[in-house]
Amino acid sequence: MDDKAAVKEVNARFYEALSAQDLGAMEAVWLHESWVRCVHPGWEMLTGWQSIRKSWSNIFKNTEYLRIHASKVTVHAAGEVAWVVCTENIASAQEANYQTATALATNVYQKVGAVWLLVHHHASPVAVNAPVQTSESIQ
Repeated sequence: MDDKAAVKEVNARFYEALSAQDLGAMEAVWLHESWVRCVHPGWEMLTGWQSIRKSWSNIFKNTEYLRIHASKVTVHAAGEVAWVVCTENIASAQEANYQTATALATNVYQKVGAVWLLVHHHASPVAVNAPVQTSESIQ
């Protein structure tokens, strides 16, 4: 399997782990280092695997239903680093409160031996019905 295909596959496993709320599967796709980073939509940046793991654990404990489908997926690989840019289509529920959202995400992977591992995940919410800026509205 070439690098782009391998990164696309591990990126799919990341979203499968997220949708399944499977902490073990999530652990398998991340590099466990003190310098890895994660930004959940609307959160401060988390640094280090232990903080990131705790965040996923808390999200999974406090979410009854979670499905995330990645669309518009683009993969780039250059040597030992690769990145994926995609749209996250999110459906979640907790305490009978069902929500849908869209986020733009960048996932950065590092090749460790023959395995690609996630070292940075950044997801930002997409503004719904954001006004279009024209030259008149900027003044």
